Amino acid sequence: MSALYNIGTATKQTINKFRISTGRAEAIKGLSIKIDPKTYEIIVPEDEQEELDDMTELSELAEIMPDNSPRFLLLAYPMTNKDGIKQTPLVLLYWKPSTVVSQEWKMMYAGALEMVRNECGTYKLVEVSSGLEDDSDVDELIEQIESSK
Repeated sequence: MSALYNIGTATKQTINKFRISTGRAEAIKGLSIKIDPKTYEIIVPEDEQEELDDMTELSELAEIMPDNSPRFLLLAYPMTNKDGIKQTPLVLLYWKPSTVVSQEWKMMYAGALEMVRNECGTYKLVEVSSGLEDDSDVDELIEQIESSK
């Protein structure tokens, strides 16, 4: 099924540049990735990037990410592990809010998930379906990101 989807050279370069530039990031950084429903091209929408560049906390994702369509979010998440070592792992968030009613959209993103994950070379995959409206949702997301699984 992955032959259905295409990741262009420009998108691959943007993802690679993000990965390299966030290796030692001191603050949370995010890169939105979406699928063009007409061409099945996996792209980085530049119009969504400005708000992500200004993000300082995960709780802000509820306002930044769309509540009516899925997305992938490549996230550089700086943290200190239990040994006191600072690290910035890459995490792929599969943003699929419960308000997305289109089965076509859900299937399209589910079908491209492994392809995007492989291209991003992520530390971890976390599915987010709550929309992060409550503090408990944000706390649960942080726990999932920081867990060693």
